[in-house]
Amino acid sequence: MKNLWKYARMNKHDLIFLVIVCIMTVLLYGGLALFRMRDAGGDKVAVVRYRNEEVMRLDLTKDGVYTFEATLGTVTIEVQDGAVRVEKETSPYHYCSLRGWVKQTADPIVCLPNELVITIEGADEGNDINLR
Repeated sequence: MKNLWKYARMNKHDLIFLVIVCIMTVLLYGGLALFRMRDAGGDKVAVVRYRNEEVMRLDLTKDGVYTFEATLGTVTIEVQDGAVRVEKETSPYHYCSLRGWVKQTADPIVCLPNELVITIEGADEGNDINLR
């Protein structure tokens, strides 16, 4: 046991490395916490894009069910409790509907067979549900 402590001693470089790793960990966690706090505040909208063009903006504070005609058929989008999901869609593997509920701005819903992308963004003043 005495020999084990002989090998476990840290020198000056080990201590500096440990301090740097601890500082980087705190900075990384703090940055992620600030990102989450920034993401949590304010009103958000779900932006629906079809073939890379915005077709509708859905206010996430208002629950509802919306339908949209996409490449392979009708896509049903549901908004509830500040989250959005693709409820029903026609595609080979149903990846869009399997994606589930999305609340964060960093989590898009991508449905390549239907050429549809749903992202969450901060709401601008005066934006409501827009259908083009």
